[in-house]
Amino acid sequence: LPRTLEVFRAWGVVDRFLAEGTFVSRPRFWVPGESAPRGGLDLGFLREFTAYAGVLILPQDKTERLLYEHVSRTGLAEVRFGHRVIGFDQDDSGVTVMVQPQQGAAYELRTEYLVGCDGAHSAVRGALGWSLEGKTYPTRLMLADVRLPDQRNELPWPRFASVSNGVLAAIRIEPELWRIIATLAPEAREEDVTREPEIAVQVQLLFGSGPFELVWADVFRIHCRNSPHFRQGRVLLAGDAAHLNSPAGGMGMNSGIQDAHNLAWKLARAIEGGPAGSDRADRPWRDAPGGKTDREALLASYEEERRPAVVTNVDRYTDLLTRGVLLAPPLVRTLFLGAAGIAVRQRALMRRAGPRMAMLDTRYCSRLIIGSGRWLGARAPDGVLRRGDGGEVRLLDLASREAALLLFDDGRLPRWDVPQVQGLLSGIPRLRVYRVLIAGATPVAPEDLWDVTGAIWRAWQPSLSGTAALIRPDGHVGWTSEGVLPEELRKGVGRALGVT
Repeated sequence: LPRTLEVFRAWGVVDRFLAEGTFVSRPRFWVPGESAPRGGLDLGFLREFTAYAGVLILPQDKTERLLYEHVSRTGLAEVRFGHRVIGFDQDDSGVTVMVQPQQGAAYELRTEYLVGCDGAHSAVRGALGWSLEGKTYPTRLMLADVRLPDQRNELPWPRFASVSNGVLAAIRIEPELWRIIATLAPEAREEDVTREPEIAVQVQLLFGSGPFELVWADVFRIHCRNSPHFRQGRVLLAGDAAHLNSPAGGMGMNSGIQDAHNLAWKLARAIEGGPAGSDRADRPWRDAPGGKTDREALLASYEEERRPAVVTNVDRYTDLLTRGVLLAPPLVRTLFLGAAGIAVRQRALMRRAGPRMAMLDTRYCSRLIIGSGRWLGARAPDGVLRRGDGGEVRLLDLASREAALLLFDDGRLPRWDVPQVQGLLSGIPRLRVYRVLIAGATPVAPEDLWDVTGAIWRAWQPSLSGTAALIRPDGHVGWTSEGVLPEELRKGVGRALGVT
């Protein structure tokens, strides 16, 4: 989804994903045997909000491979396949993790923090004594990947076959490889529906007669469940280890990736800040001059932000789609889809619903969210800015590695003194300061940026008294203020980044 593509852009890997996947900006929905699409959706309106006005179709195994290759190239991580966590103990200074390899004796790892990203049956979550609480829907989904070696591979998609009850659909996930999605009747036996003769019936309904190769098939239940907590001390949970939701809407893996994006910068600052009294030379910074790393605030904010985002945004949206499409009787499903078809043609309505579909509307509230303003806690509204050298940069790219403080300047009032502000904030590591000028203003320093089209100025609506906004490394607004005094600026930015 678009928000995850923005995350991949911040990680420096989005181009690889776009090259290997299929980017769809105008999906059309096809029913076999019909010469025209039954309906469609133009996602072009999302250009107002993001650089990625569409969705990327890519199998999960390729997603995992691309991320693995990328993290390996950085040299900042070691990946050990075939190793299983069998327990851990934590104390005030770190975590001792017990690991069992596929071959050989178990061993221990000593680390400062442990993040359990080990799926729905998480050993880390189990060791904490937590289970995934919520509901399991009264239906099962069958997924099957099939190869079509003939002209049927060129059929338009997504495809929805007319069936008396339930859902039968297919999308092409790569050339010649299609994924079939089907809901199962309560009496259906898993060992039967995943066999080739049963898959052949579905292939016939979706694509017509012809040969196919069954690559893979599986059946699973649909859940809406969450761990009661995402953190205990130095141990945290992310992804399916922390929450499960229906695949309707495609938000499951996306929300796990966004967990990581939220946690990564906080964990990095907590680690780099180091244990109290640490003088390790390999830390880029310890307690900064004039400030102290608040590790508790950084890590506590992860659960405070991500758990409500999942429960109130992801769960509610996917639950609506699940009950309205996957579980609904045929008449209700027809009415639901008909209403949705009317809604997608209403531009004003889509401007409100579109960001939710694209996962661009998440807003956080935690001890790190400081100040006031319309964008506080939200993903910063993106757009293109012009640099002093004539080049262009997207606003969210300013904070893809370091935090960015934006000083909005209309050119009429006394301008922000950027060197003075930088001096005030010198004790806060990994922070860049930018002056954002209104369209028509003249830049006076190489680091000045100006809003050529006026779109960013309209979105932010900065005050004439001078607006400042702190964009965190995950792209969310951590602090904003108008007419701010120097001492308030230092305090607000520091608290938003975990520096007291």
